Parts: sequence; structure tokens; C-alpha cells
Amino acid sequence: MKRQIFLLLVVAAGLASCEKDLEVYSDPTCRLNFYYDIDAVSDFKPELARSTYSFVYGDPNLKQDTVWVEVESMGFVAEADRAITIEQVDSTGVDNAVAGKHYVAFNDPQMAKHYVMPARKARTRLPIVMLRDASLKTSTVVLKYRIKANENFVNGYDAYTERVLLFTDQLSEPSKWTYGYPYYDDWTISFADYFGDYGLVKHQFLISETGDKWDDEYIDKLMTGDSNYLTYMYRKMAKRLREVNAERQAQGLDILREADGTPVEIYDPYA
Repeated sequence: MKRQIFLLLVVAAGLASCEKDLEVYSDPTCRLNFYYDIDAVSDFKPELARSTYSFVYGDPNLKQDTVWVEVESMGFVAEADRAITIEQVDSTGVDNAVAGKHYVAFNDPQMAKHYVMPARKARTRLPIVMLRDASLKTSTVVLKYRIKANENFVNGYDAYTERVLLFTDQLSEPSKWTYGYPYYDDWTISFADYFGDYGLVKHQFLISETGDKWDDEYIDKLMTGDSNYLTYMYRKMAKRLREVNAERQAQGLDILREADGTPVEIYDPYA
């Protein structure tokens, strides 16, 4: 019994010694990342950093709109607000968004009060204010932007410091159309596996038949919701497409096709 007590005392003394040897975290460096609602850095997919928006879904009199992105800091929080710096990164081979024309510049004085990490906070939302320029009626612009190191923050994980926003005033392919959702073990499945390749005519058909937007938010709800409802929807739309094409042919019209002549198709394996 005395030996057991002695061993317990030795272990306890060792643990106490280890606690004394632990170094107190004191690194003052604060890092900043765009926040994604995922469990680990290894779960990150590049598609998560890409989003799309179209003015065409909203009020035709709307002159500007805002999308929000979250950022999260790594390190100590502060007792005062800390300024956050965001900058645009031009991409080659695309129509880059122009500050003051397509969006309110990140360094515009009116944005300063919004681009801060509030006191005693480690996460906040930042606004990206898009302007409804007439050029968006016939084009889609690309706004690639990143976190820029300043006196308050340095960059965090490389993959988490850049994002891309595509926006327009016409129908365009939602970023979630081909996004891979977890399905089984390492498998993923996408919206396109149910509704086929993207096309403007197909997109307009889905909107006209249901009154829904069929944008990223709608697709996300379909793909993460009740799988039975998803099956019901694609089968319903496939059936409705067959009916519309039959009605058109009865009127002497061609079936629905995309601009390049490709037939609009929604495959129903049970039909």
C-alpha cells in the first residue's frame, strides 16, 4: 500500500513539474483568414472561395447591392477596433471589375467604418458593395480580392486569404451548379449530376416553371435538404420539359435549345 502511495506521489509531482514547464502563449502576431464553415483546413475546396451574384433576380430599380463575407482572426483579441485591409487582385483573360464603376472601392472612405474587427471579437462580416453599371447587362465581371497585411493583421493560411466574386445583370451559371457535395465516404455529388450541364435556356426554363431563382442559395438548399424532395424536383422538371417540348412541336416550333443548338435536357432515369 505504501509503495502505491509513493508511486502516486511521484506521478503527481511529475505532472506538476510538467505544468510548470509549459510555456505561456505570448505571440502577439494576429493572423486573418476568410472564414469557412468547415471542420478543418484539409476540408477546404477552392470552389468555396468562389461565389456568383446577379442583379437580374432582384428589383429592377435596384442600383446597388451587397454581399457579405466573414473573416476570422487567429491570436489574441484586442480591446479596441482593428482596421482590416482588403485589396483587389486583377486576373488575366477576364473582365476585371472596376472600382467606382462596378463596386465601391475597398479603400473608399465610406467603407472604412465597415472594414474593422470589433473590439474583443475574433470574427466579423465585411460588405462587398456592387454597383449596377449598365455594362453588366451584357457582361460578367470578376472581382478577385484578398486580405492585405497591415499594422493589425498578417495573412493566415494561403488558401484562406483570397476570394473571387463574379457578378452580372443577366442570368449566369451559379457557382454551386457543379459544386461537389459530400455523398458517401469520399464520394461527392453535384447539382449537375441531377439537372445536367448548365445552359441559359435551361436556367430560364427552371425559373419560369417554378418561380424560384435557382441560384447558389436555392441549389444549396436542394442539395443539403431532403434527398426525396431533390429527386421529386428533378423528375418533375424533366417531365415538365418533355411536356413543353411536345407542346412546342405541336405548334410547329422546335424543342428548347441553347444558343449553340444543344437541346435542353434534364435526364430522368425512371422515365
